[in-house]
Amino acid sequence: MPRQNCCVRGGPSRAAWALTVLYGALVAVLLVGLPAPAALAGPSSSWEFAKVGLSGALYPSLMLNIAKMKLEMQHNDDELGDPNGLFGVSVVAPRAGAKAVVELVSTSPLVNPGRAEVVLARKGKKYMVYPFLTYADAILLNHQPIPTTMTARLWLDGVAQGERTARVVIASVNDCVHSFDDDDDYYDTDWLYAAYVNENHPAVQQILREALATGEVSSFSGYQADARGVRKQVKAVWQALRRRGIRYSSINRPSAKPEGVGVQHVRLLAEALATRQANCVEGSCLLASVFYKIGLDTSLVSLPEHMLVAVNLDPKGRQPLYLETTMLDDGSFEEAAESGGEQVAQALEQARKAAARKKAGKSTDDDDEEAVNFISIREMRQAGVLPIPDPGAGRAPWSPAK
Repeated sequence: MPRQNCCVRGGPSRAAWALTVLYGALVAVLLVGLPAPAALAGPSSSWEFAKVGLSGALYPSLMLNIAKMKLEMQHNDDELGDPNGLFGVSVVAPRAGAKAVVELVSTSPLVNPGRAEVVLARKGKKYMVYPFLTYADAILLNHQPIPTTMTARLWLDGVAQGERTARVVIASVNDCVHSFDDDDDYYDTDWLYAAYVNENHPAVQQILREALATGEVSSFSGYQADARGVRKQVKAVWQALRRRGIRYSSINRPSAKPEGVGVQHVRLLAEALATRQANCVEGSCLLASVFYKIGLDTSLVSLPEHMLVAVNLDPKGRQPLYLETTMLDDGSFEEAAESGGEQVAQALEQARKAAARKKAGKSTDDDDEEAVNFISIREMRQAGVLPIPDPGAGRAPWSPAK
């Protein structure tokens, strides 16, 4: 720098040259006392809003129940904050022990602001930080997709690092996520169907009154009756729903279906009864709601691409009864029980063969689809998976059968 200053056309005086040299030396001394540019405090570009729900979608029924099931998807030492989080930022630690604060806000009032305060232990290591999010109660009343903008803000050692935004779709509460991929892991969330079983819905009491009117039983006493008596109670409920004219409907298209997410639209009880339509999931949830209400041990049986309802005819579970609920409109109770039993037996045999092939190292890609899941309503309630509130429950559109 001094050499450049003295090369002025015409040449400076000796005094001016000496002053310039002295100034340059002083600047050099001051610069030595300053930290290197990389260590200066200020915004960092080494972070991203890297995890945005399930491929840009937020599913209310899943988000409100995932913590109760304690999946703890974020379990590595480089994943910090909410262990069940699905929204997070990636950040490179500027130093060992750096303190990071991540805040997350949404333009929708359905999503409350979230926050996480963590320590980034190793310098240069990339971490994922997931804020703890909560949701407004009204999110359970949402039945259509709502676009929103999520904004993530980051502070490192108290210095603001800017913000990142992402577009997100808040899906309908009717969208039931039964499986999804998260990074390299696959999660089976069939248990979420239990949230669509609603034993406390006022329509259940109406159905029980109609079941008594069939004459099959004079009361619902649960397991105070023997297996034969329990079977009659189950049949009475079946007959009552048959009289309502419940028809099979294959509608199951969700409001949001990104890649890597298995999701299905499930009608709540009031809608299924009001429209007199139900697919295999909705029919199973409807029957399970009534069976569980009268104290029977009830399960949803998730088969490959299908669902049945199971009820134990004795309290020890030695006499399970399986019902094919899509036969409500064109089959007798006995035919539905026979079909259900045959399907479960066949599915269990296929699952057994698939497990044997896997053990022998001869499994195929299709073998992973052969699983049979029994979703116990009692166990799910104990785990904290509760019925989704039904906005149609108070309006009684589910009028009695004529």
